[in-house]
Amino acid sequence: MKVTFIYPDFFQYEDGSFLPEGRIYLGIAYLSAVLKEAGHDTSLIHVVEPPEREWLIERVRRESPDLIGFSSTTHMFRHVARMSGWLREEMGLATVCGGVHPTIAPEEVVRTPGIDYAARGEAEETLLELCHALETGEDASGIPGLWTMDGERLVRNPARPLRTDLDSLPFPDRSLFDPALFCDDQHPRGTLMASRGCPFNCSYCSNHAQKSAYPNPEDYVRFRSPENVVEEIESMVPTDSRIEFIRFDDDILTVDREWFRRLSELYRDRVKMPFICNSRVNFLDREMALGLAEMGCTVVCMGIESGNPWLREKVLNRHMSNRKIVEAFAACREAGLKTVSTNMVGLPLEDASMVLDTVKLNGLCHPDTIQVSTFIPYPGTELYALCEEQGLIEGGRADSIFAVKSPLRSTDDSWESDAVKSSFHTLAFTYGRIDSMKSPVLSRAAERALDALVLSRHLPSGARRRLLRVVTGRATGRWEPEWIKY
Repeated sequence: MKVTFIYPDFFQYEDGSFLPEGRIYLGIAYLSAVLKEAGHDTSLIHVVEPPEREWLIERVRRESPDLIGFSSTTHMFRHVARMSGWLREEMGLATVCGGVHPTIAPEEVVRTPGIDYAARGEAEETLLELCHALETGEDASGIPGLWTMDGERLVRNPARPLRTDLDSLPFPDRSLFDPALFCDDQHPRGTLMASRGCPFNCSYCSNHAQKSAYPNPEDYVRFRSPENVVEEIESMVPTDSRIEFIRFDDDILTVDREWFRRLSELYRDRVKMPFICNSRVNFLDREMALGLAEMGCTVVCMGIESGNPWLREKVLNRHMSNRKIVEAFAACREAGLKTVSTNMVGLPLEDASMVLDTVKLNGLCHPDTIQVSTFIPYPGTELYALCEEQGLIEGGRADSIFAVKSPLRSTDDSWESDAVKSSFHTLAFTYGRIDSMKSPVLSRAAERALDALVLSRHLPSGARRRLLRVVTGRATGRWEPEWIKY
């Protein structure tokens, strides 16, 4: 069989402009490697800008596939739906769609014109069986992990059990990707994953929705052996001389300390390259920060998400104290590691004071890069259900979490939230400078004064707006945050 993957990899904004991404996607790379190992042929149409209908049809004809495989996030599914419709009208090829969105919203996917099958869950074995059924003319409707339509009847096959031995998979097929389509910051990074899954159930994240799809959710978090990870790096680096550092794309690299110690030993002995990774403050203390630095880590990315303890715990289901968050960032700084904090605005039940809490906590943490995204409700998640129950969803889906406009109806009618969001970085820097004052008395007084500009009802709204513009205007440009390409 010839399988051609189509992967949309761009952000398109409301005004029609777009931003190409152009990165290696390991999900497709693993599927291609498994298919090739079984004797099938694969190709990739890496779509890094909004495609024209005729361009896409011509590209698919040139590949002459037996099966089209789309991979889609929730953000990208509107583009997948449009492309699959074009191909069905013109060519009538068999199509399957996998990835996060078909896992958490399989019915929406399989009811989309032009998509024959939705692959729910990790799809290596599912895709192999589908190729065999199509090749031999057998009925594919009963394959585990696939949803399909039998006339008007929806066929829901259960997801396969999670594969627990990740070492049994071949290394991802990176040859599928054309480096000429990569964005600039992809070239120097060697991207890989040492694990699959996240142990936490944050209410906004698709992980808990994905986990619930499997019959063995207790096996959701799995690690490859450290030896297998290092072997992949050794096989990857010599074939691409442009790689300058390793990017571990795992949700949390530092979950298992014993596993990490063994990986660190092998990495220092055999790889000896700088790397960046994701962690979480629950798994990042002084000992771990020093261990990461000794191993060669240069950048750690950790989520703050909200600086308001009530919102963080009760709404986002993130159980960590402000003190622990500050200590984790401090531990990284002391170890010589640069840090990236991730934050969300536009959360349900959030008001201006909670947005300011997030700003102030970033000021205490002093991250090198502050990432601020807009909350997007993902189908199947607890927070999506909350938003639906309260009638908060009024906008369509955006291509990116960095979309300016929130899809939620605001529950906060004040202007302060937008003012804080637009000045997030400047205010975080200013609060950080205030926290660093040598005099605790002056520090507390300055903090209260800045709080009052944003939130105090004792000052007229117009006066607060003008004063806030003056303060943020003077602070803007005094601190240029480093944008770390992680």
